[in-house]
Amino acid sequence: MPRNFGGLKCPEKPRKEELHSDSITNTYEIQVITPIFGGGVEAGVNDPITPIRPSSIRGHLRFWWRATRGARCKTVADLRQREGEIWGTTDNPSNVVVEVSVRSKGKSYYCADLGRKGRYIVKREFPSHVLFPFQGNIRKNEKPAECTPNIFFCLRLTHPKVIYQDVDAAVWAWINFGGIGARTRRGCCALYCLDPNDQSPPSCQGLKKWLKERISYYGLTFASESQSKVALEKSRSIKSPLLPSRKWATLGRILIKMDNNMEKDPILFWKYGIEVMRELRQGIKGRDNGASTNPGQSRWPEAESIRKLVVAQRDIKSRPSTMHPEDTRKPGIAFPRVEFGMPIILDLRKDYINHSVNIKPTLQPSDDHDRMATPIILRPIKFGDNSFASIILRLNKPPLQSAYLKPGDKDLVYGRSIPSSEIRIENYTDSPFAHPSKPSFASALDVFMSFAESRGFVEVFP
Repeated sequence: MPRNFGGLKCPEKPRKEELHSDSITNTYEIQVITPIFGGGVEAGVNDPITPIRPSSIRGHLRFWWRATRGARCKTVADLRQREGEIWGTTDNPSNVVVEVSVRSKGKSYYCADLGRKGRYIVKREFPSHVLFPFQGNIRKNEKPAECTPNIFFCLRLTHPKVIYQDVDAAVWAWINFGGIGARTRRGCCALYCLDPNDQSPPSCQGLKKWLKERISYYGLTFASESQSKVALEKSRSIKSPLLPSRKWATLGRILIKMDNNMEKDPILFWKYGIEVMRELRQGIKGRDNGASTNPGQSRWPEAESIRKLVVAQRDIKSRPSTMHPEDTRKPGIAFPRVEFGMPIILDLRKDYINHSVNIKPTLQPSDDHDRMATPIILRPIKFGDNSFASIILRLNKPPLQSAYLKPGDKDLVYGRSIPSSEIRIENYTDSPFAHPSKPSFASALDVFMSFAESRGFVEVFP
């Protein structure tokens, strides 16, 4: 039976913003401008009930805080302490209350159709180079993934006033450079703030000025104070980021490409950046001329390096006829594309040790870790005047020092560590590293950024 407290009544439960007298609440009306894959409870699967989860947003905000205001910290210990004070730890709750209200859940549909040859093909309007993990596989009885465009939601954040700039900077970077769900660094589920209030740029023409104003407002000092003007000019001449040297990812170089007609289709501008990456890795820049049914040989050195290692590890005296002939243009062993992110499954479809299983090892960060997020972000950005542009952000990270080559079923005898000398390499004949004004590049990331500029992208930051 209910207890009687002598007529005393319990006070009403306080609202969340009243839990701390110094708390403030900010709301952000957000539109999803490219289709979302995942974002719900199950990874990679759209959730019709909870398409946008607060816990997922909290994780993204933590990352973008580290990339912006977190860059003010000089050590990892300082970063962890400050991050815990704002976003919480396993022992202490977060100072930021995250609430989500979905205004429109959009309409989901399959991202691929059944083609003439009995296999699923990514819908023509989407960049297939990005969505291949979602296109499905008839042989494995896997249906294409569902995608959901045009989701609208309201993000409500309550936190102490003293950390306002930290929280707002994280939201600003997340909305303009990030996303939610799967493959956000390749432009899936890109975002736009409907009520900009300085969260989204007013126009493409004013983007550079707006970026500088926002960076100044959030107190983000990127260039090292100890760097001289000569050092800065040298850094700029090789297009290196002018951000502080940190052991975690921070905001880096930003390139954009706009259309003369200022088209109002975000998918078109999504494709611009993706096509640059495709051309460099698998297209006219990264591959010899070939036919549609028989693509030319890759100009990147990874496949030839694998063949050399297989022959050496198996103590084969001469390369068998079931493997591609030696490509003498590519000296030594090299794996420069690991800088683009891992894992990379190297499927050498016309190379066999025997006639049953093709050579198919995997590049990954280490023997016991198989994932490394790409430092290159490709996505469309929307402006306050409802126009769009394509944006490339290269996160500033410490140079990759090593990677690991994991054997496939029947190729390499054992795994192999990859040192930095095999990641950043010198130029060679017909190399994708070739550039008319520079003799060579040391990094695949430098190659990509330079190639993007040759395809019409221009720098807006730093």
